Amino acid sequence: MLVISDLKKDDISITNIKDSFSKKLKYESFFLLIKLTKDIHSNSLESDLLEKQIEKYKFKPWGDKFHEYPRYGLPVVNQNGRMDNDPEPACWPLDRWNFLQKGYKDTPEDFNEFYRIAHTLDLEDETKFTTPTEILSLSSFDVIEPIKPFLYRTCILRFDTMGHFKPHYDTWFPAKWLRIWGTTKPDGCVFRYEVDEPGKTWVESKGEYKKYIEEKNIEPGRLYLHDSVKWHDVLAHKDDVYQFFIALEPKCPMTDFLL
Repeated sequence: MLVISDLKKDDISITNIKDSFSKKLKYESFFLLIKLTKDIHSNSLESDLLEKQIEKYKFKPWGDKFHEYPRYGLPVVNQNGRMDNDPEPACWPLDRWNFLQKGYKDTPEDFNEFYRIAHTLDLEDETKFTTPTEILSLSSFDVIEPIKPFLYRTCILRFDTMGHFKPHYDTWFPAKWLRIWGTTKPDGCVFRYEVDEPGKTWVESKGEYKKYIEEKNIEPGRLYLHDSVKWHDVLAHKDDVYQFFIALEPKCPMTDFLL
């Protein structure tokens, strides 16, 4: 894990990093986990506050499939600011949402056809979600005030034991959004990136086994900018693993959030 954490805002190299990073987004993959300036919660008291503030809200099952794996979402930024949408597209895998909204059925033929022409279709993506729900106004989220104007689709995820996302990627070039991720319980989940080697993890979309390496030293309550162009997965091995699933405009001034 590369963490940029020891630069000062008046360091001239920050501007160079920002400019270089912006250019790279258009052409190549990056592999960075960048700490924002503050924790979502820096101690157990603030962690308890977050969980206490959201406990009255009903988390929605993540999508319409694989409900045997406990994965739930709570919309923070969606399309209309409402908490009672049913279904709530912000709490779905958007490829699956678009697949069904375009009228496709769960057949191999429709699956292949959808992914063959998906790049030509007008689909919902992260940039179509720009309206905050009341969750964003909770005091637990005051520390991310600087990035609130740049938020796209954002959710709090809750995974219980065996809740997971299979190997996937979220972004492609040129990048229309960045992915920010964090968790309240890093000792309760595993976040991994794929490396270009044979391994023991079956990647269904590729039809092959690949090697995945766990990210280490993830701190509770930190938000990280991660490379969602790379294939990655995440698995919870404890209950009540809350994660921050955030899409962010690429024009967000990242230098403001370096420690």
